[in-house]
Amino acid sequence: MTSNRFSIKQKNLRSSTVLLQGKEHFHLSKVARIKPQERVWLFDEKGINYLARVEEVKEDRTRLFILEKMDKVEPKVKITVAQALIKSKNMDIIIQKSTELGVTTFIPVISTRTIIKIEGKIQKKLEKWQKIAHEAAKQSQHSSVPAILSPKPLKKLIEERREVKKLILSENQGKHLKDILIEGLGSKYQKENPPSSVLVLIGPEGGWTEEEEASIISHGFEAVSLGERVLRAETAAICCLALIYHFWNS
Repeated sequence: MTSNRFSIKQKNLRSSTVLLQGKEHFHLSKVARIKPQERVWLFDEKGINYLARVEEVKEDRTRLFILEKMDKVEPKVKITVAQALIKSKNMDIIIQKSTELGVTTFIPVISTRTIIKIEGKIQKKLEKWQKIAHEAAKQSQHSSVPAILSPKPLKKLIEERREVKKLILSENQGKHLKDILIEGLGSKYQKENPPSSVLVLIGPEGGWTEEEEASIISHGFEAVSLGERVLRAETAAICCLALIYHFWNS
């Protein structure tokens, strides 16, 4: 965990100087207690990193001088998670851990067995989830915060998404995920490389209905398994993403 990494908005950059205000200023001055002449890392909403020197710490703002700018490093594989809505605290965990594991896009999904109702709460939920992702990105030293999209009905999601590789976690069928990931690494005998983008679709607490799973697969998704154990939704999501991150993006 690091305390010398702060987020900025590109609009606040003025040539080689930038101002920190609000929560980021409070974190730097009151929590991390960073003093003038110390160096810190900054990142903006486009994933660009900056090495900066603290020039002045006032009551309501911090002024910094940009020493070095580093362009955004794109992941080898862009990972999208489409997670059927589950209980609030578990959804929060998945978003946090997904961010730590380098997910670029997160899509909440409304399925037949979704029991969480968020009508009238969507904007509030999105703001909360984006805040969780932002804090997780800072903690894990990712320069990019994943985009969190509005909840989408399952039917619309499977019809619209165009990732190169589309996977559905299944309790009933499918190849072991680790085997698919190893195959995608390529070797002197295989010319395959990891896909440029992958979408992982994960079900709700009650799982997919047979009709849903059949429809998902008919739209080009490949069923994959994490083994014989039946895992909780949040455990399955973290396990799956950790494997993808290890084999394809680390």
